[in-house]
Amino acid sequence: MAKPTGFAAKTANREKTGKSCSVCGQPVSYIKHYQTVKNAGGVKYKQKIVGVCGCNKKEYFE
Repeated sequence: MAKPTGFAAKTANREKTGKSCSVCGQPVSYIKHYQTVKNAGGVKYKQKIVGVCGCNKKEYFE
């Protein structure tokens, strides 16, 4: 049987470990972040799953 490769399956697997930030001590939750990449023809979007805690929350939720 194939492994589930959806977003929910990936984040559920990462959050099972229950990691917490070594700097602020808050639990790390994972979100899907879309970054814009400009090229000669227009704009593309690069998606990445990033861990968010109290330290970098403002970067992703502004």
